[in-house]
Amino acid sequence: MPDRSGSARIVGDAQPQIWTPPAPRELPALRAALAEYLRSPLQLQTQTQLLQTSTPGTLRPNTGDPARDARLLLEQERTRLAEAVLYYVTEDMTRLALAAATTLPVHSFHPDDVPTESGFLVFAEPIAAYHPEPDPEQTVTIVAVSWGPLAAVVRGGQSGVWLTFWSMTDYEADAAWLHRQGVPLQQARARIRQVRAELTWDNEVALRYGASTLAVVDHHEHGTVVHKDRLDTPDGGWDTIKDTTAAWAHIVRTTWLLMTQAGVVDIDEPHLPRSLRRRAERDSYNPHGVRVVRIRHRGDVPARDDHAAAHDQRTYRVRWTVCGLNRTSLKVGGGSAPSE
Repeated sequence: MPDRSGSARIVGDAQPQIWTPPAPRELPALRAALAEYLRSPLQLQTQTQLLQTSTPGTLRPNTGDPARDARLLLEQERTRLAEAVLYYVTEDMTRLALAAATTLPVHSFHPDDVPTESGFLVFAEPIAAYHPEPDPEQTVTIVAVSWGPLAAVVRGGQSGVWLTFWSMTDYEADAAWLHRQGVPLQQARARIRQVRAELTWDNEVALRYGASTLAVVDHHEHGTVVHKDRLDTPDGGWDTIKDTTAAWAHIVRTTWLLMTQAGVVDIDEPHLPRSLRRRAERDSYNPHGVRVVRIRHRGDVPARDDHAAAHDQRTYRVRWTVCGLNRTSLKVGGGSAPSE
């Protein structure tokens, strides 16, 4: 369900829920399940109602017809998923990306930053969490991202990448809400399991090629996207963006950057079994195998000591050098370090 936050600015004190990620071999089935979920009449109805009655999401088509906007959003996301190369980022690699993102400057965005034109990437650990405004007792936990060309979404020739962030579906919270509407709890649980996918569409971010700063501005013309809040980061510091969806995008960009680092990262891509490959081709999905992204040397795995784990804080005992596409070097160690 898109944009349960109601804002591009996110409350940053939420603790992620426990996330049990799918195995890499399960990603093709997860992608297919999400695509089918987006085809459901219920999802179209829900999306249309959200656009009619709620504050629009961070990004949306603006055709003047909420039903058409909803249909376009769902069709575009199905296309991104169908064409996506699948990625699985291991737990240790996720920790490295989260540490590096806090010190990597927000530099100009280029096409070479993106590993593939379209992708669907699942993290083995959550990358963010927040309390949605309509229900501050609930926690939304971000665990995956899909992406595709921005030009396919926005008219006017703007080139860049559209990111869709996915949260783990809280079946119990959704069932509790349905129960409050008068549905018996067991029926509510069964119903939610039938109509909801394992992941839920949450928020969107547009990254424009050539942009050297982050800005969320208002556009209300037909055929463009709508950005709600204003967020200017001329210095690109993490403290400026850490409580916004821009931070999520920065973590994704950091992950992409780390994937290019020779000697730091290994990417394995076992072939899909023949039966799964044929099924993907039959259903018009990208038939390539799942790319598993991991740290090359186990000695470089970010570790949490017992004291830090007790306080849910990460302490890193190692250092890496990450050469960014902006031709600067970044060293990550002890949880934070200056860029050079």
